[in-house]
Parts: sequence; structure tokens; C-alpha cells
Amino acid sequence: MKGGGGPLLAWGCLLIALGAMLAIWSGGSAAALLFLVGAIPLLLASAWNRAWPPHDRPRLLSRVSVPVVVIAIGGGLGAIGLTGGLWLCLIGAEIGLFGLVWLVREIVLERRAVGR
Repeated sequence: MKGGGGPLLAWGCLLIALGAMLAIWSGGSAAALLFLVGAIPLLLASAWNRAWPPHDRPRLLSRVSVPVVVIAIGGGLGAIGLTGGLWLCLIGAEIGLFGLVWLVREIVLERRAVGR
């Protein structure tokens, strides 16, 4: 696989197209800006991925990564907390931070094991 920039570019272009259509047909609604501004990080990530292609050496991938699931649950709770209240945002942030620390620890331990 050469890189994951293609799907990011396609998703960003889709968001730009949807935002432009929404801006045209809604008479300049502020909701169209969400689509247009939301495409910027995707386009930047796509360009970054294209500028630095993957290395020839094999990548380390974990076999089972529970921390990624914990981060996703924390992010989901934080997003639901935007409508549910500050307490749920804070709980989601705490779970996400716990998962992030766990993931960093897992990556460091895997890289140390390869170096031995």
C-alpha cells in the first residue's frame, strides 16, 4: 500500500462539494461552513501523507490493541457529552486520556521488544 492519502482526499473533496451545495441552496447558512472548514484537516492530512511516503522497512503493528477501543469510547462519550452535559464530556475526556496513555505505553514496549 502506498499510503492512505487517497481516501482522505476523496472525503475532503466530498465535504467541500456538500458544503458548496448547501451554501448555494440554503442562502449562505452557517451550517455550510461546518462542511467547508471540516474538509481542511482532511486535505492537510492527505497532503502530508503524500509528501512523506511510507518507508521501505516493515512497520510495527500491534496484534491486539485494546487502547484504541478505549480511546474511541472516550471520544464517543465526549461527543455525546456536548449535548448531555459537561460531566459526560469530562468523563469521556478522562477515558480518552487513559486510553491514549495506555496506547503510548503499548507502542513503547513493542518497540523496545524489537530492539532486543
